Amino acid sequence: MRLKSKMEKAKSKNLASHILVLSVSCLLLFFLFPNAAQAQNPKPSPSPAPSNQEEIGGYKITSSIEFGVRGISVDGNDNKYRSDLNYKPGFRLFDSGFLMKSVDGKGKIFDNLSVSSTGFGADPDGFTRINVDKPGWYKFDAKVRRFTYFNSLSNLALNQHTSNTKRTLGDFDLTILPENERIKFYLSYSFNRNSGAATTTYYYQLNEFPILSNVKFRSDEFRGGFDAKLAGFELSLTQGFQRFNDNTNYRVDFTQTGNTPFRSALETFQREVPFTGNTFFTRLSVHRLFAKRLDFTGRFVYSSSTSHFTLSERITGKDFVGNTITLDQLNSSGDSKRPDGIGDVGLTFFATSKLKFSNTFSVNSYRTTGGNILSDSLARRTPLGTTIPTVFLNTLSHRLQSYRRFADTIEADYQFTKNYALHFGYRYADLKIILDDFDRNFAQPSPVNPAPYEFNNHTNTFFVGGKLRPVEKWTAYFDIERGEADYVFTRLNNFKFTNFRVRNRITPTDELALNFSVVTKDNNNPTQNFGVDVNNRIYTSSVDWSPNQNFSFSGGYTYQHLTSEAVILLPIEGIQTRGLSRYFVRDRFVFVDAFVTLHTRVTLFASYYFDKDNGQGNTISSSPATIIGSYPLQFQFPEMRLAVKLGKRVDWNVGYKFYNYKEKFQTSQDYRSHLPYTSLRIYIGRER
Repeated sequence: MRLKSKMEKAKSKNLASHILVLSVSCLLLFFLFPNAAQAQNPKPSPSPAPSNQEEIGGYKITSSIEFGVRGISVDGNDNKYRSDLNYKPGFRLFDSGFLMKSVDGKGKIFDNLSVSSTGFGADPDGFTRINVDKPGWYKFDAKVRRFTYFNSLSNLALNQHTSNTKRTLGDFDLTILPENERIKFYLSYSFNRNSGAATTTYYYQLNEFPILSNVKFRSDEFRGGFDAKLAGFELSLTQGFQRFNDNTNYRVDFTQTGNTPFRSALETFQREVPFTGNTFFTRLSVHRLFAKRLDFTGRFVYSSSTSHFTLSERITGKDFVGNTITLDQLNSSGDSKRPDGIGDVGLTFFATSKLKFSNTFSVNSYRTTGGNILSDSLARRTPLGTTIPTVFLNTLSHRLQSYRRFADTIEADYQFTKNYALHFGYRYADLKIILDDFDRNFAQPSPVNPAPYEFNNHTNTFFVGGKLRPVEKWTAYFDIERGEADYVFTRLNNFKFTNFRVRNRITPTDELALNFSVVTKDNNNPTQNFGVDVNNRIYTSSVDWSPNQNFSFSGGYTYQHLTSEAVILLPIEGIQTRGLSRYFVRDRFVFVDAFVTLHTRVTLFASYYFDKDNGQGNTISSSPATIIGSYPLQFQFPEMRLAVKLGKRVDWNVGYKFYNYKEKFQTSQDYRSHLPYTSLRIYIGRER
């Protein structure tokens, strides 16, 4: 490990030296040949003014590519650094762009083609985007994104829940007759791929074991539809199909004694759970304005999903009493189905030029049904080698969940003047949930299944908001919402909440803008035995100043003050005791960005980001029944970047990033990272 660490540090130093040599060379070119751009590109005569863009085959070409090298040095926890940032040293394609534009708008196949990409080579994420169009005929957009996800944290599940995967997403959209106001057609395709290595934990025989996982997931989605105008109605219809499968498997490579040694062990473990499914969906929307007074909008979405899985698991090892498990074999298969319908209708009535009323009714209804059969056989031997009779298990299970929720929102808006406006309204929601289950163990007498559980719930919410502009340079917005929210757990009472937001924007001059906002959220669940009370305050301010094209500055400060209290049950001295869990956030975030033109050919960008959460501060628990929690940390990120125009076609960039992460209660995850980088950007057809 030490040799590997020394090799990585030497590699980083070698990269840093290359960066330094390239930077000094570019700097010498700039000072030794200050008029290179003018010598190579003499100033054109004022009339006629020629284009600086390249022309090939009737197209104007504009393109650029930025490539370079990045060095990295990390002091501290490398896994935490990779979990947060995951930048790597080496060659990097920072950015690239390519544009072809028809000179006369009469291209044979296309009139405009653009390709852009960024982040490939040594970044945790990157994308490529392609846009092609022939006005009046078609428009094609494609975007492919790639993410490298790494997670390895010593303070999460004993560092036994880790991930090192790559996800690729793609979207391809074709529009036919894009400018046609009467009808246009759409064809689309999207894909999602995720693969890599991961670890998780498995609870077995009163012990917990780390398990290796090989992630394999993919999905494909196809869509088609149209937009049309018919008899005054604007119609939109989309029909789609998605297919997905997950072939992730789990295993151990050697004997595992688990997180509680001497209790039980796994010698071999293999688990495969192939999962497949598909979804058909339809989206329909309708819109029309009647007599310039009544606006009607309707939407309906219907989907039907089915899925199927099989499970195969084989285990050998020792159980918690010391018996040898010669084979624990489990097999299961099952399927599920979920039809889902979502619809909403909105009506807006323009009573006068200043007053309007609106009503929106929405409904969401789905029904999930599914079941599985399971068989398990457990063969064991005692420590003396005596065979224990094999234990068999055969079960059948079925579940049903029916969900129906409708809500109606009534709102009135009044525009007193162009500087003052007010809106207020009321929202009512009705929720009904039915839960039913059926379980059968074929080795036991048939039990009497309980009656289905039904839950009915109603919520009421009032809201008011408005816009104020007391003077020309000051605009303020406010919103207040108070009522009840459907809680995610059906057997708990509604969450009572009060939300308030006010936002100010002050523009003393055209070059200067000030923003101030306050958001408060108070949520309370009055359940008698497990009440929860959350109070959140967020204060935000920012300033943007651009006195001229050679200088711009922006900065801001945000403070979050959150306190959460929840009633819990704690085992204190073997007695189940009612306790209290308190969690604190006291977070301060500051940012500063500045852009300066130092010379006609030299620009400087500098930024500084600082985030510090003091958490609970000096607050400590005064009782065994009270748990105090927080996550105090500090993170700062300064960056500087210098861009030098070496010529009409070449820019040189050199920069430096620094990341500093610290935790208060322990330092095992702290790190400091230095990221120097340099690059060249080459242009074709750039305007000087």
